[in-house]
Amino acid sequence: MTPLFTWRKLSSSKWDDVWPERLAEFIDRLAITSIAGSKSSRIELFALSKRDADRLLKEFGGTVTKQTRDWLKGPSKPRPPINVRGRLFIVTAAAERPAGKASLIVPAGMAFGTGEHATTLNCLRFLADFAAAQAAPWELLDLGCGSGILALAARALGAAKVEAGDFDPECVRTAKENVRLNQLTRIAVKRLDVFDWEPARTWPVVAANLYSTILIEIAPKLARALAPGGTLIFSGVMRSQEQEVVTAFRRAGLRVGDVKRQGKWIAGIARR
Repeated sequence: MTPLFTWRKLSSSKWDDVWPERLAEFIDRLAITSIAGSKSSRIELFALSKRDADRLLKEFGGTVTKQTRDWLKGPSKPRPPINVRGRLFIVTAAAERPAGKASLIVPAGMAFGTGEHATTLNCLRFLADFAAAQAAPWELLDLGCGSGILALAARALGAAKVEAGDFDPECVRTAKENVRLNQLTRIAVKRLDVFDWEPARTWPVVAANLYSTILIEIAPKLARALAPGGTLIFSGVMRSQEQEVVTAFRRAGLRVGDVKRQGKWIAGIARR
């Protein structure tokens, strides 16, 4: 197996908004952790090739270490069930499942999309609201699926079929593991590069929890992927870049509706 590396750097917290843009090509492997009692944050990138790790070290300084465990799993840590509109609960183990309630097991760790971050949680809320309003069968496309949590939630909330993709093969592997863990069917997960991807069909709902620069570039594709009257659930956008994303969507023929702002991040709904 090809060895993977982790890059770390301490940075002033005032630059927290800047690092996602600087490291956009690695956004699915980026972690920014505030250090208690300090004005500094720890910037970390996981699952890097030696070449990428050395390039980051040369450009930004910091340190590089060889990984000794799976960055996607990380250390398990206690987490109370996440309540999504009272319709779905995200838990870390089967023993935590609330009796008589729909639930999903998504182990706690570093995998992008465990339901705790504002971007993912607001996508889950939008998805629950969408599902509650549907009388006919519906399907979902999940772009940048990470741990697969939105794809899993869609099936748990009534989607007849789900397609999901992520550029990172480790995310694809983890998403497939989570599908098996939850014993769900009719979820197809594959490796997908949104920049090369062209939609071969349309979906009534598309989820795109991606970084803003990616959403801006693929806005026309997102519009083509939506069925007439379809709904786009988007997130991964920082408040400072909201207007740029809204403008790109408008130019692509999408109308932005409800937007949720939480901390530095936003999530929203757009319709074709």
